[in-house]
Amino acid sequence: MDTAMDRVVSWFARLVFVFLYIPIVALVVYSFNASEVSYRFTGLTTHWYGELFHDERLLETLRTSAVVGLLAGLAATAIGFLTSFALVRFRVKGRAFFLGAILIPLIVPEIVLGVSLLSVFSSAGIPNGLLTLVLGHIVITLPLATLVQMGAMAALDPSLSEAATDLGATGWITFRRVLFPLLRPSVLAAFLLSFTTSFSNIVISTFTSGVGTTTLPLRIYSTLKTGLTPEMNALGTLLVLFTLLVILVVGVQQMRRILASTN
Repeated sequence: MDTAMDRVVSWFARLVFVFLYIPIVALVVYSFNASEVSYRFTGLTTHWYGELFHDERLLETLRTSAVVGLLAGLAATAIGFLTSFALVRFRVKGRAFFLGAILIPLIVPEIVLGVSLLSVFSSAGIPNGLLTLVLGHIVITLPLATLVQMGAMAALDPSLSEAATDLGATGWITFRRVLFPLLRPSVLAAFLLSFTTSFSNIVISTFTSGVGTTTLPLRIYSTLKTGLTPEMNALGTLLVLFTLLVILVVGVQQMRRILASTN
């Protein structure tokens, strides 16, 4: 009975993985489609990859998304690091209040946040542009960066700081040589998660973007009315490959670190 149930669960898990990865496989296959329409496959070609690098408007939206994701990811990671360090390492009055205030964007629907941000920026006289786009993305990425780093900091052994102090290390040296090296993987994870969340966001970007700051998801969404162009499939394939490369590099570094610690 247990064997039959294990087989059912195993096949169900395989079907779930197939269902999840079918869109990615279709994206890659249709990026080599010779047809100009995505619903008919007529042959293989790499023509659309060449067309992609000549589409200035599409590349401009890609650069905008990358810049906004980088700035928002760095800011959210830095603020989340300082916040989580203070909440975990020190006794802060109103800790529950501050933590709840940071996590509110995870609970409030994004469309409500978008309308609220637009009202605030309009009342402050700040025109929609790169600044408002970055600020809006910081709001939605900060809770994620904070939670990731708080978990890592809470897992640190408090005796490490005490041992470093007993050996004559100052607070800064203890942080730089003991604590931060142990927290570096969580900092990187928080940045990557924040960058990915910012890069793929549509709702907040709709309310905070302005003229000349259209992001890639907004550009893709706007083309749904007329149909996705083959260049979109080519760009999506390159982004998937880039993501896999980042995961591979990070995984290799983590494996090296694990092997070095066991020797």
